[in-house]
Amino acid sequence: MKHRLFSLLITLLCGVSLFSRADSKPGLRDSSSIQATRIAVRCGRLFDGVHDEVVRDAVILIEGDRITSVGRDLKIPAGARLIDLSGATVLPGLIDTHTHLTYHYDTLQNERPAVTAIYAAENARMTLESGFTSVRNLGAGDGLDFDLRYAIEKGAALGPRIQASGAPLIRRAGSETGDMASRVAAAREFARKQISAGADVVKIFVTPGAGGGDVLLYSEDEIKGVVEEAAKAHLKVAAHAHSTSGIKAAVRAGVASVEHGSMLDDEAIKLMIEHHTALVPTLYLPNHYLAHKQKFGFDDSRWQALEQLRGMTPDNFKRALKAGVWIVMGSDAVAGLHGENAKEIEWMVKNGMTPAQAIRAATSSAAELLGWEKRVGSLEAGKLADLIAVTGDPLKAITRLQHVSFVMKGGSICRDDLHK
Repeated sequence: MKHRLFSLLITLLCGVSLFSRADSKPGLRDSSSIQATRIAVRCGRLFDGVHDEVVRDAVILIEGDRITSVGRDLKIPAGARLIDLSGATVLPGLIDTHTHLTYHYDTLQNERPAVTAIYAAENARMTLESGFTSVRNLGAGDGLDFDLRYAIEKGAALGPRIQASGAPLIRRAGSETGDMASRVAAAREFARKQISAGADVVKIFVTPGAGGGDVLLYSEDEIKGVVEEAAKAHLKVAAHAHSTSGIKAAVRAGVASVEHGSMLDDEAIKLMIEHHTALVPTLYLPNHYLAHKQKFGFDDSRWQALEQLRGMTPDNFKRALKAGVWIVMGSDAVAGLHGENAKEIEWMVKNGMTPAQAIRAATSSAAELLGWEKRVGSLEAGKLADLIAVTGDPLKAITRLQHVSFVMKGGSICRDDLHK
């Protein structure tokens, strides 16, 4: 019933916003109502998300929602719909492994979930249209990301595929009660409840946010309890951790990814490599906050912490990259960043990645972190037909990814500015 109510809410309250755009932009209506049986995409340049090289004059053949073949000199089947992207670079649909689709600038105290849902649907649309066909949403109240995921799956809203965490496990520093056994049991129970509610991934705040100090909110044993409960359901755990001690505890406990990881030392780097733990560095985020101070009601200590974070994250990232830490793209898209997620990819290049490395971090590597590597993340036969196109060459100018002109998700066109 809850899912049906959310879908109805989106249809009634967001219908004018979402579907009037579908009328005015060729292809948006395709996303919910048209799916060609056979499609042939002619590419000027193709970056498949796996190799460094660009393939020129490639063709992608699609049947239904899946890619059937990719290569040069492929014969286009009779009757197939031809999409000519010969003047563009075609890439896999991008994947952002750290979003907050329910966050928006106009948040009110005690905001009703119905209001948040409207903003979330709009944020999802902007995210998809900017080329991100899959996301991992790490933190949303009232199960709204579960409901948004459902609405998108059912065609009641336009947006990326969502791997959703629901509410994260978090507590105030110093607020823990009971002995360690009871605290571990409570952490396990939280994980079970989230999984039962529909979580695809579990998020835990191992340390406070920026400016919260070098303290552990949860012990290694508590984190391990969450990881073990998630593993029973074949799910992964994402750990928010800025401080060095928190990063190490999270990695030793077996989390799949460390979000932020702002204060790495040599031991933490070694642990991450040994455990094949992903670092999701969220490099651009402090810059976004500091560029929009008037939009966020932070106190002076928080702004000072963000300034410090902006100063330390580049060197932290470069050390991890040089050492060989597995790095995956995640923007931590908060209010105002939805649709601008690709700025994170630009900052990864600014701080030492090659464009090819950064694009893989947002495609095939991101798919691996989500456990979706057999479905998305590269342009290969058998994968879902998620692809984007940009004019120019993002391997030479990575900012081209901030100007996506064409988006296809599962064989359906969601944006097409190239054939107006």
